[in-house]
Amino acid sequence: METDLSTETIDVAKIEEKLKEGRAAEGATTATTMNLIVYIDDRSQHERALRRAEDFCEKYPARVVIVDATRKGPGKAESCTRPFAEGTTINAERIELQVSGLQAEIVSSSVNALRIGDIPDVLWWTSRQMSEHDLFHQMIPLVDVLIVDSSGLDGAPNGLCEVAAFAQRSHSLLLRDLAYMRLSPWQDMVAQFFDDEYFLSDLERIESIEIASGSAAEAYYLVGWLASRLGWQPCDRSTLCDSSGRKIRIDFKHRGELRRVIRVALSTAKRTFAADLSESADTVCLSVSDQRHKRCTPLHHIDNLSLLEKAFLFNSKDDVFEDALRVLCDLFKFEA
Repeated sequence: METDLSTETIDVAKIEEKLKEGRAAEGATTATTMNLIVYIDDRSQHERALRRAEDFCEKYPARVVIVDATRKGPGKAESCTRPFAEGTTINAERIELQVSGLQAEIVSSSVNALRIGDIPDVLWWTSRQMSEHDLFHQMIPLVDVLIVDSSGLDGAPNGLCEVAAFAQRSHSLLLRDLAYMRLSPWQDMVAQFFDDEYFLSDLERIESIEIASGSAAEAYYLVGWLASRLGWQPCDRSTLCDSSGRKIRIDFKHRGELRRVIRVALSTAKRTFAADLSESADTVCLSVSDQRHKRCTPLHHIDNLSLLEKAFLFNSKDDVFEDALRVLCDLFKFEA
């Protein structure tokens, strides 16, 4: 059941009434698991974010509130049902608020009133701006989990620095960055090099890191992850240092599609360990420069819906992610 709603002023009572009518018409059991709030202010990202929100609404009994700052005019309230166990049905709800031109106070107050109490609140912030955005600061106290994708932030890595600084200030909020989360297959690939005890001592001899990627966020996150795992600290914007002061050079190359890593290479004075994406983009080939053998293995891409599910279903802090962020925050203190 779908009804148009005027958002010149957000009439929360009218929205709630329409959703109540929808639940009555469908005869579904309401068992809402979370409030998912999606903020969109970029038309180029609108359809992508909207599709992911719709996919989520179809899969989970959640109240999804889409805050669309790209449009002004009628919004929508929708109740949708799906089969559940033992012949029962459950209800999911989606509210679209078209808020272009509305003050941040009006928007945040309305979203707050539309939340269902005593369940988790998740904010998926798709905007390219955070720290300078009034609505962002007003929404943060309302939610338990913040999801961003720093691949799309303006001026990365400066945008990524916003994420790192924000994470240090917010101790109770769970922060998830899709740019970091999509790197788990690459982290596994790199770790595989040193499963062989013959190469394990090379970790202490690495002199340079080369990462080629289509966006800066993934490259920086890989550096932060490696440094945090190996006990390295930034000593300037392009160099890491180990505990003895030995320097490890960082070499970033911009190549490939957005959100896509192309190559990760770790070099010592004697050999280079490289993981390279194949031309078909479905396998990664692992090689060691002084070894003849090259091993290719499937790259298990993580689709966006699965990333989102993981982001809000994993309900504790990710210590490895936070360690990587701390490294990056220190790295960004140096001038580029």
